[in-house]
Amino acid sequence: MRERKKILVIRLSSLGDVLLTYPLLYILKKKEAESEIHFVVKEQFVDAIRTNPFIDKVLIYSKNQLKELKTSIKKNKYEVIIDLQNNIRSRLLYFLERKAKIYRFKKPGLKKFLLVNFKINLLKENPSISLQYIKTIYPDYNSKNLDLYFHIPQDIETKSLQKISVENLNRPMIGICPGSRHFTKRYPVEKFKTLIQKFLDANFTVALFGGKDDFDICKELEINPSVKNFQNENDLLETASIMKKCSIIITNDSGLMHLSSLLQIPAIAIFGSTVKEFGFFPIYDKSIVIENNNLKCRPCSHIGRSECPEKHFKCMNDINPELIFNKSIELIMSNQ
Repeated sequence: MRERKKILVIRLSSLGDVLLTYPLLYILKKKEAESEIHFVVKEQFVDAIRTNPFIDKVLIYSKNQLKELKTSIKKNKYEVIIDLQNNIRSRLLYFLERKAKIYRFKKPGLKKFLLVNFKINLLKENPSISLQYIKTIYPDYNSKNLDLYFHIPQDIETKSLQKISVENLNRPMIGICPGSRHFTKRYPVEKFKTLIQKFLDANFTVALFGGKDDFDICKELEINPSVKNFQNENDLLETASIMKKCSIIITNDSGLMHLSSLLQIPAIAIFGSTVKEFGFFPIYDKSIVIENNNLKCRPCSHIGRSECPEKHFKCMNDINPELIFNKSIELIMSNQ
């Protein structure tokens, strides 16, 4: 009997980029139902993909075990390789595979460069990264109704929810993800404090979410006993379990923004130095982006910076917490 067709998908990092592969994986399995799908990812992002029901095997990318990984790829004799990372590191994994049909995600590097450095916007009609991933293999695919899902094993969800008191489960909860890797993508802490207080005054419980790098910022936002800090050591499944209990999520441009989309939770995404045209906006259609469109200096980067190059940080500082609060209430009311 002929062996099952094997397909290899490569997306090594980062958290958001890995999560954005989910709609493609759904469609891939739907069209290639009898195929075996393997996924290569860096060890620190395994939680983002290991429970995906459409993945048959996860391969770990580690600098210390590259030889073993390359040997495994060679032995599996993949008929199709989908390289969504498309850089030197990912190409070196399969450069000797002559028989495989190879698809590579085409990054709009030049267009990003022109937008960041000369404010020439050739990305106005740029779709979400998730849709771009799909078009890498299925170029005629045009549906904007992406399939959103994120599987959490029942035992993990049950254990995670034990961290929430019965009182908080019975009150509307607002989720806030205050972290992001780069400074210019983070809404200022003092403004988050003002926003949180508005929710507390309106009798909401506030839940804070973040990974290990967000310990300090989440700790600083514990301004009241009704602010529940669920920051953890990068336990994505625990975060997702508790996040599902939130009415909405308020987030920076970060990996947890994309998690909220897969969980189909309405989100308000606060964009600073980055813009929607890069394709990394919330893919859940009930979510919205709040950004300052009155600045000539935006975007100053496609990934974020360690400081504002203009020293004023108006892209974030000019976004009023009152605006975010009002939009949040509107979003909650429209989804009841």
